[in-house]
Amino acid sequence: CTGVRGCAACRDPALRRAHGLHPRPELPGWVAEQVRAGAACVHGFDLEQQRVAGVPGFEGVWVWPEFHSRAEAAALLEEIDRGRFSPAQSGKAKQHFGARVNFKRRKLAASPPTPLPPYLTAIEERLAQRIRRASASVRSAFAGFRATDVFVLRYEPEQGSNLDFHVDDSFAYGDCIFGLSLESDGVLTFVPVEADGDAQPSTIVRVPLPARSAVGLFGPARTTWQHGILAEDVRARRTSVTLRTWGAGLAATEEGVALQRRLQERD
Repeated sequence: CTGVRGCAACRDPALRRAHGLHPRPELPGWVAEQVRAGAACVHGFDLEQQRVAGVPGFEGVWVWPEFHSRAEAAALLEEIDRGRFSPAQSGKAKQHFGARVNFKRRKLAASPPTPLPPYLTAIEERLAQRIRRASASVRSAFAGFRATDVFVLRYEPEQGSNLDFHVDDSFAYGDCIFGLSLESDGVLTFVPVEADGDAQPSTIVRVPLPARSAVGLFGPARTTWQHGILAEDVRARRTSVTLRTWGAGLAATEEGVALQRRLQERD
């Protein structure tokens, strides 16, 4: 971990100081306390209604329970496990496919892109089928969705795995994010973007992610709400697969234009 990130290996304040890490922000701990207490500011996402009662400003989330069958999910996980995981921040392990981004310089990194995984095509085809039965806003947002970036993350409870609250970079990534949950249930927690650092949000939204489900983020949920995964919600090993597209800013860079041309020639 670096900066304010943390996991089971670096919770001790003295150890963090010794390694030049900042103190952990209070926000995740405060949110977890509110969830445990059943506070009035905590609101649950209704999977049947695909909305949060009492929070009209929370829009742009759609969950597909049982996006895969048990056999399909097991086969996908077996394919993923044939690849190599690398250690990642916040107690996770990762696999990344696609071009790497230099966020500080706002450009693609010099290293060549990792080829997208073969299983991506089947996921995109399944998504194209499933959006037909979703709301008009989902159909509009994900019409023609084709990922340029695939990120696999593995969460382990004994590692204190978590996902810090964040908004995905809008320069690097497009307007829609699509994710799969494999192996075990999860919860995606949202707080307003104003809840930065140690600020306490007035509203907390909890979106359940059952095992074998998929979730789409777009609109306000993508841009005006931060999302994260609390360590307390990782109760068994969980593997997520996140699909994103390039943002307009990144695609317009010289490197982005050149890479898109090569990808089109390959297709």
